[in-house]
Amino acid sequence: MNELIKKINDLSQNFEVYAVGGFSRDILLKRRYNDIDLAVNKDVLNYSKKIAYALKSKLIALDDVNKTYRIILKNNIFANIDISPFHGKTIEEDLQNRDFTFNAVAFSLKKIENFKKHIILINKNILKDLKSKTINTVSAEAFKADPLRMLRAFRFAAELSFKLSPKTLRQTKQNAKLISKASPEIIKNEFFRTLSAKNGARFIKEMDKCGLLSEIFTEIKKMKKICKKHYYHPGGLFQHSFETMESAESILNNLKKYFPENYVDIQQHFGDNNVFSENITRSGLLKFTALFHDNAKPETAKFEKGKLHFFEHEEIGAEKIRKIMFSLRFSKKDIEFVMLLIRHHMRPSTLTKNNIVTKKAALKFFRDIGGNTPDLLILSMSDWRSYKKLKIFSQKTLKFQEKSVRELLKYYYELKKSTPIPKIIDGNIIMKRFNLRPGPLIGKLLNFVLEAQQEGNISNREDALKMIFFELKHIK
Repeated sequence: MNELIKKINDLSQNFEVYAVGGFSRDILLKRRYNDIDLAVNKDVLNYSKKIAYALKSKLIALDDVNKTYRIILKNNIFANIDISPFHGKTIEEDLQNRDFTFNAVAFSLKKIENFKKHIILINKNILKDLKSKTINTVSAEAFKADPLRMLRAFRFAAELSFKLSPKTLRQTKQNAKLISKASPEIIKNEFFRTLSAKNGARFIKEMDKCGLLSEIFTEIKKMKKICKKHYYHPGGLFQHSFETMESAESILNNLKKYFPENYVDIQQHFGDNNVFSENITRSGLLKFTALFHDNAKPETAKFEKGKLHFFEHEEIGAEKIRKIMFSLRFSKKDIEFVMLLIRHHMRPSTLTKNNIVTKKAALKFFRDIGGNTPDLLILSMSDWRSYKKLKIFSQKTLKFQEKSVRELLKYYYELKKSTPIPKIIDGNIIMKRFNLRPGPLIGKLLNFVLEAQQEGNISNREDALKMIFFELKHIK
Protein backbone atom coordinates (compact mmCIF):
# COMPACT_ATOMS: atom_id res chain seq x y z
CA MET A 1 0.00 0.00 0.00
CA ASN A 2 2.71 2.48 0.97
CA GLU A 3 4.64 1.78 -2.24
CA LEU A 4 1.52 2.25 -4.36
CA ILE A 5 0.55 5.54 -2.68
CA LYS A 6 4.13 6.81 -2.94
CA LYS A 7 4.16 6.05 -6.64
CA ILE A 8 0.86 7.87 -7.18
CA ASN A 9 2.06 10.86 -5.16
CA ASP A 10 5.29 11.03 -7.17
CA LEU A 11 3.16 11.31 -10.32
CA SER A 12 0.82 13.91 -8.79
CA GLN A 13 3.18 16.86 -8.30
CA ASN A 14 1.03 19.33 -10.23
CA PHE A 15 -2.33 18.03 -9.04
CA GLU A 16 -4.49 18.20 -5.92
CA VAL A 17 -5.37 14.56 -5.20
CA TYR A 18 -7.65 13.53 -2.36
CA ALA A 19 -8.65 10.21 -0.86
CA VAL A 20 -12.45 10.23 -0.91
CA GLY A 21 -15.56 8.05 -0.69
CA GLY A 22 -15.26 4.46 0.45
CA PHE A 23 -11.46 4.65 0.51
CA SER A 24 -11.25 7.45 3.11
CA ARG A 25 -14.26 6.03 5.00
CA ASP A 26 -12.75 2.55 5.31
CA ILE A 27 -9.39 3.93 6.42
CA LEU A 28 -11.17 5.82 9.21
CA LEU A 29 -13.18 2.72 10.14
CA LYS A 30 -10.03 0.56 9.96
CA ARG A 31 -11.79 -1.71 7.49
CA ARG A 32 -10.20 -3.71 4.73
CA TYR A 33 -10.65 -1.99 1.38
CA ASN A 34 -10.29 -3.20 -2.19
CA ASP A 35 -10.79 -0.05 -4.22
CA ILE A 36 -8.94 3.25 -3.98
CA ASP A 37 -11.16 6.29 -4.63
CA LEU A 38 -9.46 9.53 -5.63
CA ALA A 39 -10.73 13.00 -6.53
CA VAL A 40 -8.52 15.24 -8.68
CA ASN A 41 -8.80 18.98 -9.19
CA LYS A 42 -8.13 19.10 -12.98
CA ASP A 43 -7.44 17.29 -16.25
CA VAL A 44 -8.79 13.98 -14.96
CA LEU A 45 -8.43 11.94 -18.16
CA ASN A 46 -4.78 12.79 -18.74
CA TYR A 47 -4.02 12.28 -15.05
CA SER A 48 -5.71 8.87 -15.13
CA LYS A 49 -3.79 7.87 -18.27
CA LYS A 50 -0.54 8.93 -16.61
CA ILE A 51 -1.18 6.79 -13.51
CA ALA A 52 -2.40 3.79 -15.54
CA TYR A 53 0.67 3.90 -17.80
CA ALA A 54 3.06 4.09 -14.84
CA LEU A 55 1.33 1.17 -13.14
CA LYS A 56 1.15 -0.80 -16.41
CA SER A 57 -2.58 -1.25 -15.87
CA LYS A 58 -5.74 -1.00 -17.96
CA LEU A 59 -7.78 2.23 -17.96
CA ILE A 60 -11.53 2.25 -18.64
CA ALA A 61 -14.18 4.98 -18.56
CA LEU A 62 -16.82 4.39 -15.87
CA ASP A 63 -18.84 7.49 -16.67
CA ASP A 64 -18.04 9.64 -19.69
CA VAL A 65 -20.51 12.34 -18.67
CA ASN A 66 -19.05 12.81 -15.19
CA LYS A 67 -15.51 11.98 -16.38
CA THR A 68 -14.96 9.11 -13.97
CA TYR A 69 -12.27 6.55 -14.80
CA ARG A 70 -11.09 3.23 -13.41
CA ILE A 71 -7.59 1.78 -13.39
CA ILE A 72 -7.75 -2.00 -13.12
CA LEU A 73 -4.66 -3.08 -11.23
CA LYS A 74 -2.87 -6.25 -12.26
CA ASN A 75 -1.85 -7.31 -8.76
CA ASN A 76 -4.25 -9.05 -6.38
CA ILE A 77 -3.85 -6.69 -3.43
CA PHE A 78 -6.22 -3.94 -4.58
CA ALA A 79 -8.95 -4.28 -7.17
CA ASN A 80 -9.17 -0.83 -8.75
CA ILE A 81 -8.29 2.84 -8.56
CA ASP A 82 -11.32 5.03 -9.32
CA ILE A 83 -10.53 8.62 -10.27
CA SER A 84 -13.07 11.43 -10.61
CA PRO A 85 -12.93 15.24 -10.88
CA PHE A 86 -14.07 17.55 -8.11
CA HIS A 87 -17.85 17.97 -8.27
CA GLY A 88 -17.51 21.66 -7.53
CA LYS A 89 -14.65 24.15 -7.54
CA THR A 90 -13.06 22.84 -4.35
CA ILE A 91 -12.86 19.58 -2.45
CA GLU A 92 -15.25 21.06 0.13
CA GLU A 93 -17.87 21.67 -2.58
CA ASP A 94 -17.26 18.16 -3.86
CA LEU A 95 -18.04 16.72 -0.43
CA GLN A 96 -21.22 18.80 -0.22
CA ASN A 97 -22.45 17.03 -3.38
CA ARG A 98 -21.85 13.51 -2.07
CA ASP A 99 -24.55 11.06 -0.97
CA PHE A 100 -24.04 10.22 2.70
CA THR A 101 -22.14 11.84 5.52
CA PHE A 102 -19.81 8.89 6.01
CA ASN A 103 -18.73 9.27 2.39
CA ALA A 104 -18.27 13.04 2.70
CA VAL A 105 -14.78 12.70 4.16
CA ALA A 106 -11.50 13.50 2.44
CA PHE A 107 -7.82 14.04 3.06
CA SER A 108 -4.92 14.89 0.80
CA LEU A 109 -3.25 11.76 -0.50
CA LYS A 110 0.12 13.45 0.06
CA LYS A 111 -0.67 13.61 3.78
CA ILE A 112 -1.88 10.04 4.18
CA GLU A 113 0.71 9.21 6.86
CA ASN A 114 -0.87 11.78 9.20
CA PHE A 115 -4.35 11.73 7.68
CA LYS A 116 -6.15 12.16 11.03
CA LYS A 117 -4.65 15.63 11.39
CA HIS A 118 -5.73 16.62 7.89
CA ILE A 119 -9.26 15.26 7.57
CA ILE A 120 -11.62 17.54 5.67
CA LEU A 121 -15.19 17.48 7.03
CA ILE A 122 -18.17 19.49 5.84
CA ASN A 123 -19.98 19.29 9.19
CA LYS A 124 -19.26 18.18 12.75
CA ASN A 125 -21.72 15.27 12.70
CA ILE A 126 -19.79 13.19 10.17
CA LEU A 127 -17.40 11.60 12.67
CA LYS A 128 -20.35 11.08 15.02
CA ASP A 129 -22.22 9.20 12.25
CA LEU A 130 -19.14 7.11 11.55
CA LYS A 131 -18.72 6.22 15.20
CA SER A 132 -22.39 5.32 15.67
CA LYS A 133 -22.48 3.56 12.28
CA THR A 134 -25.42 5.64 11.11
CA ILE A 135 -26.39 6.49 7.54
CA ASN A 136 -27.46 10.09 7.04
CA THR A 137 -27.78 11.95 3.75
CA VAL A 138 -25.54 14.95 3.18
CA SER A 139 -28.53 17.06 2.11
CA ALA A 140 -32.33 16.90 1.82
CA GLU A 141 -31.93 16.90 -1.98
CA ALA A 142 -29.58 13.90 -2.08
CA PHE A 143 -32.19 11.40 -3.33
CA LYS A 144 -33.72 13.82 -5.81
CA ALA A 145 -30.28 14.43 -7.30
CA ASP A 146 -29.74 10.68 -7.70
CA PRO A 147 -32.65 8.32 -6.80
CA LEU A 148 -30.33 5.30 -6.88
CA ARG A 149 -28.82 6.58 -3.64
CA MET A 150 -31.93 5.28 -1.85
CA LEU A 151 -30.96 1.71 -2.73
CA ARG A 152 -27.32 2.42 -1.96
CA ALA A 153 -28.33 3.49 1.55
CA PHE A 154 -29.74 0.02 2.23
CA ARG A 155 -26.83 -1.69 0.50
CA PHE A 156 -24.29 0.23 2.61
CA ALA A 157 -26.27 -0.58 5.76
CA ALA A 158 -26.32 -4.30 4.92
CA GLU A 159 -22.68 -4.55 3.87
CA LEU A 160 -21.19 -2.31 6.56
CA SER A 161 -23.54 -3.34 9.41
CA PHE A 162 -24.75 0.27 9.71
CA LYS A 163 -28.24 1.52 10.52
CA LEU A 164 -30.34 4.02 8.58
CA SER A 165 -31.33 7.10 10.54
CA PRO A 166 -35.03 7.99 10.91
CA LYS A 167 -34.30 11.02 8.70
CA THR A 168 -32.89 8.84 5.92
CA LEU A 169 -35.84 6.44 6.12
CA ARG A 170 -38.26 9.37 6.00
CA GLN A 171 -36.53 10.84 2.96
CA THR A 172 -36.66 7.44 1.25
CA LYS A 173 -40.41 7.23 1.84
CA GLN A 174 -40.89 10.71 0.40
CA ASN A 175 -38.87 9.97 -2.74
CA ALA A 176 -39.54 6.26 -3.33
CA LYS A 177 -41.40 6.82 -6.61
CA LEU A 178 -38.31 8.44 -8.13
CA ILE A 179 -36.52 5.06 -8.26
CA SER A 180 -38.18 4.39 -11.63
CA LYS A 181 -35.78 6.96 -13.13
CA ALA A 182 -32.74 4.81 -12.32
CA SER A 183 -31.21 2.24 -14.66
CA PRO A 184 -32.91 -1.19 -14.29
CA GLU A 185 -29.59 -3.01 -14.35
CA ILE A 186 -28.08 -0.86 -11.61
CA ILE A 187 -31.29 -1.21 -9.54
CA LYS A 188 -30.87 -4.98 -9.81
CA ASN A 189 -27.20 -4.83 -8.78
CA GLU A 190 -27.81 -2.62 -5.75
CA PHE A 191 -30.86 -4.62 -4.65
CA PHE A 192 -28.96 -7.89 -4.86
CA ARG A 193 -25.97 -6.59 -2.96
CA THR A 194 -28.39 -5.82 -0.14
CA LEU A 195 -30.27 -9.10 -0.43
CA SER A 196 -27.08 -11.19 -0.58
CA ALA A 197 -25.79 -9.87 2.75
CA LYS A 198 -26.16 -12.28 5.68
CA ASN A 199 -28.72 -9.96 7.28
CA GLY A 200 -30.22 -8.79 3.97
CA ALA A 201 -33.83 -9.69 4.86
CA ARG A 202 -33.82 -7.13 7.67
CA PHE A 203 -32.99 -4.32 5.25
CA ILE A 204 -35.40 -5.54 2.57
CA LYS A 205 -38.07 -5.24 5.27
CA GLU A 206 -37.06 -1.63 5.98
CA MET A 207 -37.03 -1.00 2.25
CA ASP A 208 -40.61 -2.27 2.10
CA LYS A 209 -41.74 -0.07 4.99
CA CYS A 210 -40.47 2.94 3.05
CA GLY A 211 -42.48 1.91 -0.03
CA LEU A 212 -39.32 1.40 -2.07
CA LEU A 213 -39.72 -2.36 -2.58
CA SER A 214 -43.17 -1.97 -4.17
CA GLU A 215 -41.83 0.70 -6.52
CA ILE A 216 -39.10 -1.68 -7.75
CA PHE A 217 -41.39 -4.73 -7.99
CA THR A 218 -44.99 -3.80 -8.76
CA GLU A 219 -46.02 -7.43 -8.13
CA ILE A 220 -45.47 -6.76 -4.43
CA LYS A 221 -48.51 -4.45 -4.46
CA LYS A 222 -50.70 -7.29 -5.78
CA MET A 223 -49.25 -9.75 -3.26
CA LYS A 224 -50.14 -7.39 -0.42
CA LYS A 225 -53.79 -7.19 -1.50
CA ILE A 226 -54.44 -10.90 -1.91
CA CYS A 227 -56.44 -13.00 0.51
CA LYS A 228 -55.87 -11.21 3.80
CA LYS A 229 -59.20 -12.58 5.03
CA HIS A 230 -58.67 -16.10 3.80
CA TYR A 231 -54.94 -16.69 3.61
CA TYR A 232 -53.24 -18.41 6.55
CA HIS A 233 -51.01 -15.49 7.56
CA PRO A 234 -52.65 -12.40 9.11
CA GLY A 235 -50.74 -10.20 6.67
CA GLY A 236 -51.78 -12.32 3.71
CA LEU A 237 -49.65 -13.63 0.88
CA PHE A 238 -46.90 -11.03 1.20
CA GLN A 239 -46.31 -11.91 4.86
CA HIS A 240 -45.98 -15.58 3.91
CA SER A 241 -43.61 -14.76 1.04
CA PHE A 242 -41.48 -12.47 3.16
CA GLU A 243 -41.25 -14.98 6.00
CA THR A 244 -40.24 -17.65 3.49
CA MET A 245 -37.36 -15.40 2.44
CA GLU A 246 -36.42 -14.81 6.09
CA SER A 247 -36.48 -18.56 6.69
CA ALA A 248 -34.24 -19.17 3.67
CA GLU A 249 -31.75 -16.63 5.01
CA SER A 250 -31.82 -18.20 8.48
CA ILE A 251 -31.17 -21.67 7.01
CA LEU A 252 -28.31 -20.41 4.82
CA ASN A 253 -26.75 -18.68 7.84
CA ASN A 254 -27.07 -21.79 10.03
CA LEU A 255 -26.43 -24.75 7.74
CA LYS A 256 -24.75 -26.81 10.47
CA LYS A 257 -27.86 -26.52 12.64
CA TYR A 258 -30.29 -27.58 9.91
CA PHE A 259 -28.09 -30.10 8.07
CA PRO A 260 -25.55 -31.49 10.58
CA GLU A 261 -24.55 -34.35 8.27
CA ASN A 262 -24.17 -32.44 5.01
CA TYR A 263 -23.52 -28.82 5.94
CA VAL A 264 -19.98 -28.84 4.49
CA ASP A 265 -21.31 -30.04 1.12
CA ILE A 266 -24.06 -27.41 1.16
CA GLN A 267 -21.60 -24.66 2.16
CA GLN A 268 -19.54 -25.54 -0.91
CA HIS A 269 -22.70 -25.50 -3.02
CA PHE A 270 -23.44 -21.93 -1.91
CA GLY A 271 -19.78 -20.90 -1.66
CA ASP A 272 -18.23 -17.61 -2.72
CA ASN A 273 -17.21 -19.10 -6.06
CA ASN A 274 -20.81 -19.93 -6.95
CA VAL A 275 -21.58 -16.62 -8.65
CA PHE A 276 -24.10 -16.54 -11.49
CA SER A 277 -23.48 -13.04 -12.86
CA GLU A 278 -22.26 -9.68 -11.55
CA ASN A 279 -23.39 -9.28 -7.91
CA ILE A 280 -25.70 -12.29 -8.28
CA THR A 281 -24.84 -15.20 -5.99
CA ARG A 282 -26.61 -18.53 -5.69
CA SER A 283 -27.68 -17.74 -2.11
CA GLY A 284 -28.99 -14.32 -3.18
CA LEU A 285 -31.01 -15.88 -5.99
CA LEU A 286 -32.46 -18.44 -3.60
CA LYS A 287 -33.63 -15.69 -1.25
CA PHE A 288 -35.06 -13.78 -4.23
CA THR A 289 -36.93 -16.92 -5.34
CA ALA A 290 -38.28 -17.39 -1.83
CA LEU A 291 -39.73 -13.87 -1.92
CA PHE A 292 -41.45 -14.46 -5.27
CA HIS A 293 -42.17 -18.21 -5.24
CA ASP A 294 -45.94 -17.59 -4.93
CA ASN A 295 -46.08 -14.49 -7.14
CA ALA A 296 -48.90 -15.91 -9.30
CA LYS A 297 -51.29 -16.61 -6.43
CA PRO A 298 -53.16 -13.29 -6.84
CA GLU A 299 -54.45 -14.24 -10.31
CA THR A 300 -54.90 -17.96 -9.63
CA ALA A 301 -56.88 -17.63 -6.38
CA LYS A 302 -60.13 -19.52 -6.66
CA PHE A 303 -62.72 -20.75 -4.15
CA GLU A 304 -63.98 -24.30 -4.53
CA LYS A 305 -66.24 -25.92 -1.95
CA GLY A 306 -65.42 -23.21 0.55
CA LYS A 307 -61.68 -23.65 0.21
CA LEU A 308 -59.17 -21.36 -1.45
CA HIS A 309 -57.04 -22.90 -4.22
CA PHE A 310 -54.23 -21.61 -6.42
CA PHE A 311 -54.28 -24.01 -9.34
CA GLU A 312 -51.23 -23.86 -11.67
CA HIS A 313 -49.68 -20.98 -9.72
CA GLU A 314 -46.24 -22.66 -10.05
CA GLU A 315 -46.21 -22.67 -13.86
CA ILE A 316 -47.81 -19.23 -14.22
CA GLY A 317 -45.47 -17.87 -11.52
CA ALA A 318 -42.41 -19.15 -13.39
CA GLU A 319 -43.48 -17.30 -16.51
CA LYS A 320 -44.23 -14.12 -14.56
CA ILE A 321 -40.82 -14.11 -12.87
CA ARG A 322 -39.20 -14.47 -16.29
CA LYS A 323 -40.77 -11.17 -17.37
CA ILE A 324 -39.89 -9.44 -14.09
CA MET A 325 -36.27 -10.55 -14.26
CA PHE A 326 -35.93 -9.77 -17.97
CA SER A 327 -37.08 -6.19 -17.32
CA LEU A 328 -34.28 -5.81 -14.74
CA ARG A 329 -31.64 -7.19 -17.14
CA PHE A 330 -30.92 -10.46 -15.36
CA SER A 331 -28.80 -12.96 -17.27
CA LYS A 332 -30.38 -15.96 -18.99
CA LYS A 333 -28.73 -18.27 -16.45
CA ASP A 334 -30.18 -16.27 -13.52
CA ILE A 335 -33.67 -16.38 -15.02
CA GLU A 336 -33.63 -20.09 -15.85
CA PHE A 337 -32.50 -20.95 -12.30
CA VAL A 338 -35.30 -18.98 -10.62
CA MET A 339 -37.91 -20.24 -13.09
CA LEU A 340 -36.94 -23.85 -12.39
CA LEU A 341 -37.24 -23.39 -8.62
CA ILE A 342 -40.63 -21.66 -8.85
CA ARG A 343 -41.97 -24.19 -11.36
CA HIS A 344 -41.06 -27.09 -9.07
CA HIS A 345 -41.36 -25.54 -5.60
CA MET A 346 -44.35 -27.74 -4.67
CA ARG A 347 -42.67 -31.01 -5.68
CA PRO A 348 -40.80 -31.73 -2.43
CA SER A 349 -44.05 -31.37 -0.46
CA THR A 350 -45.86 -33.66 -2.90
CA LEU A 351 -42.99 -36.12 -2.74
CA THR A 352 -43.11 -36.37 1.06
CA LYS A 353 -46.84 -35.99 1.73
CA ASN A 354 -47.48 -39.73 2.30
CA ASN A 355 -44.66 -39.93 4.88
CA ILE A 356 -42.77 -42.32 2.57
CA VAL A 357 -40.32 -41.32 -0.13
CA THR A 358 -39.55 -44.29 -2.33
CA LYS A 359 -36.11 -44.76 -3.83
CA LYS A 360 -37.62 -44.59 -7.31
CA ALA A 361 -39.41 -41.29 -6.60
CA ALA A 362 -36.27 -39.76 -5.07
CA LEU A 363 -34.13 -40.79 -8.05
CA LYS A 364 -36.62 -39.29 -10.51
CA PHE A 365 -36.69 -36.08 -8.48
CA PHE A 366 -32.87 -35.82 -8.46
CA ARG A 367 -32.72 -36.53 -12.17
CA ASP A 368 -35.31 -33.84 -13.01
CA ILE A 369 -33.83 -31.12 -10.78
CA GLY A 370 -30.15 -32.08 -11.17
CA GLY A 371 -27.53 -29.83 -9.54
CA ASN A 372 -30.23 -27.46 -8.25
CA THR A 373 -31.62 -30.11 -5.87
CA PRO A 374 -30.15 -28.51 -2.68
CA ASP A 375 -31.64 -25.13 -3.65
CA LEU A 376 -35.13 -26.52 -4.25
CA LEU A 377 -35.13 -28.56 -1.03
CA ILE A 378 -34.03 -25.57 1.06
CA LEU A 379 -36.71 -23.46 -0.65
CA SER A 380 -39.30 -26.07 0.30
CA MET A 381 -38.08 -26.14 3.91
CA SER A 382 -38.21 -22.33 4.00
CA ASP A 383 -41.76 -22.37 2.62
CA TRP A 384 -42.90 -24.74 5.36
CA ARG A 385 -41.06 -22.87 8.11
CA SER A 386 -43.05 -19.72 7.32
CA TYR A 387 -46.06 -21.54 8.81
CA LYS A 388 -44.25 -22.46 12.04
CA LYS A 389 -45.87 -19.70 14.12
CA LEU A 390 -49.40 -20.52 12.93
CA LYS A 391 -51.44 -22.72 15.27
CA ILE A 392 -53.53 -24.21 12.45
CA PHE A 393 -50.51 -26.20 11.27
CA SER A 394 -49.34 -29.30 13.08
CA GLN A 395 -45.81 -28.92 14.44
CA LYS A 396 -45.45 -32.65 13.96
CA THR A 397 -46.12 -32.26 10.23
CA LEU A 398 -43.62 -29.42 9.96
CA LYS A 399 -40.93 -31.43 11.75
CA PHE A 400 -41.58 -34.40 9.47
CA GLN A 401 -41.20 -32.20 6.40
CA GLU A 402 -37.85 -30.89 7.63
CA LYS A 403 -36.72 -34.43 8.42
CA SER A 404 -37.70 -35.52 4.91
CA VAL A 405 -35.69 -32.70 3.35
CA ARG A 406 -32.63 -33.64 5.40
CA GLU A 407 -32.96 -37.29 4.38
CA LEU A 408 -33.39 -36.40 0.71
CA LEU A 409 -30.34 -34.16 0.79
CA LYS A 410 -28.34 -36.87 2.53
CA TYR A 411 -29.31 -39.38 -0.15
CA TYR A 412 -28.58 -36.83 -2.89
CA TYR A 413 -24.98 -36.33 -1.67
CA GLU A 414 -24.48 -40.06 -1.12
CA LEU A 415 -25.34 -40.66 -4.77
CA LYS A 416 -23.23 -37.73 -5.90
CA LYS A 417 -20.15 -39.07 -4.12
CA SER A 418 -20.69 -42.72 -5.09
CA THR A 419 -18.87 -44.45 -7.95
CA PRO A 420 -20.72 -43.78 -11.24
CA ILE A 421 -22.90 -46.63 -12.44
CA PRO A 422 -21.33 -48.36 -15.47
CA LYS A 423 -23.10 -47.61 -18.74
CA ILE A 424 -24.73 -50.77 -20.10
CA ILE A 425 -26.47 -49.28 -23.14
CA ASP A 426 -26.45 -46.17 -25.32
CA GLY A 427 -28.81 -44.41 -27.70
CA ASN A 428 -27.34 -45.92 -30.87
CA ILE A 429 -27.99 -49.47 -29.64
CA ILE A 430 -31.60 -48.59 -28.76
CA MET A 431 -32.26 -46.94 -32.13
CA LYS A 432 -30.72 -49.84 -34.06
CA ARG A 433 -32.51 -52.60 -32.13
CA PHE A 434 -35.96 -50.97 -32.18
CA ASN A 435 -35.70 -49.04 -35.45
CA LEU A 436 -36.17 -45.67 -33.77
CA ARG A 437 -35.14 -42.20 -34.89
CA PRO A 438 -33.18 -39.69 -32.75
CA GLY A 439 -35.42 -37.63 -30.48
CA PRO A 440 -36.65 -37.03 -26.90
CA LEU A 441 -37.92 -40.63 -26.67
CA ILE A 442 -34.35 -41.97 -26.75
CA GLY A 443 -33.39 -39.78 -23.80
CA LYS A 444 -36.45 -40.94 -21.84
CA LEU A 445 -35.58 -44.59 -22.51
CA LEU A 446 -31.97 -44.05 -21.38
CA ASN A 447 -33.21 -42.44 -18.16
CA PHE A 448 -35.62 -45.34 -17.72
CA VAL A 449 -32.69 -47.77 -17.92
CA LEU A 450 -30.53 -45.68 -15.58
CA GLU A 451 -33.33 -45.56 -13.01
CA ALA A 452 -33.72 -49.35 -13.16
CA GLN A 453 -29.95 -49.73 -12.70
CA GLN A 454 -29.94 -47.42 -9.68
CA GLU A 455 -32.76 -49.43 -8.14
CA GLY A 456 -30.82 -52.64 -8.71
CA ASN A 457 -33.40 -54.17 -11.05
CA ILE A 458 -31.04 -54.70 -14.03
CA SER A 459 -27.28 -55.04 -14.50
CA ASN A 460 -26.65 -55.95 -18.18
CA ARG A 461 -27.53 -54.95 -21.73
CA GLU A 462 -29.95 -57.79 -22.46
CA ASP A 463 -32.05 -57.04 -19.37
CA ALA A 464 -32.08 -53.39 -20.41
CA LEU A 465 -33.29 -54.24 -23.93
CA LYS A 466 -36.05 -56.44 -22.52
CA MET A 467 -37.24 -53.60 -20.28
CA ILE A 468 -37.20 -51.17 -23.20
CA PHE A 469 -39.18 -53.63 -25.33
CA PHE A 470 -41.99 -53.82 -22.77
CA GLU A 471 -41.86 -50.06 -22.14
CA LEU A 472 -42.26 -49.36 -25.88
CA LYS A 473 -45.24 -51.73 -26.04
CA HIS A 474 -46.75 -49.83 -23.13
CA ILE A 475 -46.14 -46.48 -24.86
CA LYS A 476 -47.74 -47.69 -28.10
